[in-house]
Amino acid sequence: MDRKVILLADVKGVGHKNDVVSVSVGYAANYLLPQRLAIEATSERIAALSKHKTAVSQEKDVALARAQDLAAKLTGQSVTVRAKATPQGRLYGGITPDEIAAAIGSQLGVAVEKRTVSTDEPIKALGVYAVALKLNPQVTALVSVTVAEIV
Repeated sequence: MDRKVILLADVKGVGHKNDVVSVSVGYAANYLLPQRLAIEATSERIAALSKHKTAVSQEKDVALARAQDLAAKLTGQSVTVRAKATPQGRLYGGITPDEIAAAIGSQLGVAVEKRTVSTDEPIKALGVYAVALKLNPQVTALVSVTVAEIV
């Protein structure tokens, strides 16, 4: 005999958070429910879960659309970051994602978080670099960053 429950957390071998699963009565009563890993799956709770999943899906769609619009604005744009350098063109310090995000904000007028900035290798010399901005798990924009010497 089985019992339907809604998982409140990922349970290995059973399912993921917010899944409605059938488990044995003993497993539900002796492990899942006392450990607060699941709740009883009543019709009201299943309906509320369905509503919640729909709302989350809509929020993800809106976030994806915003990221795509932002990527369209940023792709192909160029910003300049100035830093102190040796006569050979090596920087005294590297260019950080924070500096790149600040340059994009001030020069392009678009606020991006420093955690979205990713470079292939650390920027430690003068030159032009392609920098990826991961705006969403599915959306990435490429921006050109020119590192120039402070005069």
